[in-house]
Amino acid sequence: MRALSWLTVLAAMLTTPGYARAEAVQLQHDGRTLNADLTLPAGGDISGGLVVLVHGTLMHGRMEIMAALQKGLAERGVGSLAITLSLGLNDRRGPYDCATPHRHMLDDTAREIGAWTQWAKERGAARVDLAGHSRGGAQVAYALANHTVSGVRRVVLIAPAVSEPGEVATGYEKTYGIPLAALLAGAITRSAAPDTLLRPIGFLTCRDAAVAPRTFLDNYTGLSRHDTPTLLARIGDPTLVVIAGNDEVVRGLDRRLPPASDRLRIVTVDGADHQFLDLYGEDLAEAVATFIKE
Repeated sequence: MRALSWLTVLAAMLTTPGYARAEAVQLQHDGRTLNADLTLPAGGDISGGLVVLVHGTLMHGRMEIMAALQKGLAERGVGSLAITLSLGLNDRRGPYDCATPHRHMLDDTAREIGAWTQWAKERGAARVDLAGHSRGGAQVAYALANHTVSGVRRVVLIAPAVSEPGEVATGYEKTYGIPLAALLAGAITRSAAPDTLLRPIGFLTCRDAAVAPRTFLDNYTGLSRHDTPTLLARIGDPTLVVIAGNDEVVRGLDRRLPPASDRLRIVTVDGADHQFLDLYGEDLAEAVATFIKE
């Protein structure tokens, strides 16, 4: 079965009984226009509560897993807001173009997540829950651990990112053929010049990127800030971690999580890949909706 595109999912939501329309919304924050997609169950309104959804690395709120999850949640009576992080750009909508210089920082991302949760509260959401996928899961955990976001009811981390120093360095060299340590040393040397760009350089999922030195350092040093298992210890909200049974991107998550508890629930979707494609998306939506509605 082929994964559904955003347009296919949107068409289904507009024409199938039981779905509300998807509505594009915007927020002005820190001099930029931010975009998100609001989806409510048929007959529902925002007062019933919202799950704010955060996408993965350099992607956007309309990527397949976000669109499918919004559809699945609406089908189960749960409203959601899939945000698109600006990553330092104004009015960003689609995937981040690797040719565009990278100047985004983790703390800015955390503040945007906080701005959207506040937006939901100000528009009358009786409860606000927060969910993130992949790197977005780690970013959600970071925002909560550092109190950039507060007042959410429940947290869902979907195949959230892990960042162990040795594995990150090994993976970087394997992917880009250059030792990470040498690049970090160069970035430190050049970080005092704010207009400098490191180029061409491998960065996240971009092979030939142009990256501000401080952005490169922000992503590849202080790795505990990007490591979900480490951040979990600092989150007091009830949390669900969803593991993809056949995850080819995030590896070793299950062995590094603390034991399940009253505060932490762990669910594995057997057979799912990192994007929870096809029918595994239904299993994901069911797990998230069940946890949110408790």
